Amino acid sequence: MFKSIRILLAIAAFHDYEIWKMDVKTAFLNGKLEEDVYMTKPEGFVTPENAGKVCKLQRSIYGLKQASRSWNLRFNDVIKEFGFIRNEDEPCVYKKFSGSIVSFLIFRYHANPGEGHWVAVKNILKYLRRTKDVFLVYGGEEQLSIKGYTDASFQTDKDDSRSQSGFVFRLNGGAVSWKSSKQDTVADSTTEAEYIAASEAAKEAVWIKKFITELGVVPSISDALEIYCDNNGAIAQANEPRSHQRSKHILRRFHLIREIVDRGDVEICKVHTDDNIVDPLTKPLSQQKHDRHTESLGIRYVSDWS
Repeated sequence: MFKSIRILLAIAAFHDYEIWKMDVKTAFLNGKLEEDVYMTKPEGFVTPENAGKVCKLQRSIYGLKQASRSWNLRFNDVIKEFGFIRNEDEPCVYKKFSGSIVSFLIFRYHANPGEGHWVAVKNILKYLRRTKDVFLVYGGEEQLSIKGYTDASFQTDKDDSRSQSGFVFRLNGGAVSWKSSKQDTVADSTTEAEYIAASEAAKEAVWIKKFITELGVVPSISDALEIYCDNNGAIAQANEPRSHQRSKHILRRFHLIREIVDRGDVEICKVHTDDNIVDPLTKPLSQQKHDRHTESLGIRYVSDWS
C-alpha cells in the first residue's frame, strides 16, 4: 500500500502533477448491507413500551465486521461511475484518462481501530519524533526509470547462521520500495546468500513492473527492469537457464529469478560493492559510507536547505 503511494508521489514529482488530499467523514456509515443485521438499542434509547425490541440496521456502522468491506464495495461502485478504473495489481489505486489529463486516486480506509492500532500509532509518533528533521525527497532525475539494488550479508546471525537479505528500488531520485529481512534458510556460501536475496528482489520487481505498466505514464517500464548486484557468482547463477552441481541444493522457489530474467522482465547487472546503496539494510557501515548511501536513497535533512 505505502509503496504504491511512494511510486505515485515520485511520478507526480517528475511530471509536476497536482496532489490533493481529502478525507471522508464517517465513511463506514455509507456502506450498504447485503444481509439483515440487528443490534440491541444503545443505552439511553430504550423506552418502557419497546423494552423487548431491537434495531434493524439500514446501513453499515462502525464496529461491524463487514463494515470495511461494505464501504469498499460502495466506494468502488460509485467511483467507477465517474470513469475511474481500478488497478488490477493494487486495488486501492484508480486511474482516469480524460484527453490529455490523467488522474490517479488512492483509496485508504481504517477498519475497526483497536488497542493494536493505538500501539502502532504510538510507535510511529516515537519514530517521527526522532526523525522529524529527515525527509524522503523525489526529484532531480532527467529520465523516469526505476532501478533496483540487492545485497546480502552472509550468516550475520550467530545463533542460527542465517544471512540478511535486502533490496531497494529507486524512482525519480528516491526509494519507493525496500525490505530488510533474515533469510528463512541457511546459505552455505556468500554467492548463495546473494542469489537468494536477488531472487526476492526479482519477485518485487515483477510486481512493480506490472503496477507501473498499468498506470500508463512511465514509458521506460516496458524495458527490462535493472537490478544491481555486487556478486558475480549470484549474477551468473541468475542468468543460468539450467541448474548445475553447485546450485542443486538451493530450494527451487529461489530459481524463479531465472524465469523472470529469461522472459525479459528483469536484467541483473553488476555494481561495485562500494556503490551498492542497499548496504545500510544488510550490515553496519562507517558514518561516511552510510550517509552517502542514504543520500542516494533520497533521504535529506532540514539542514540541507538551511
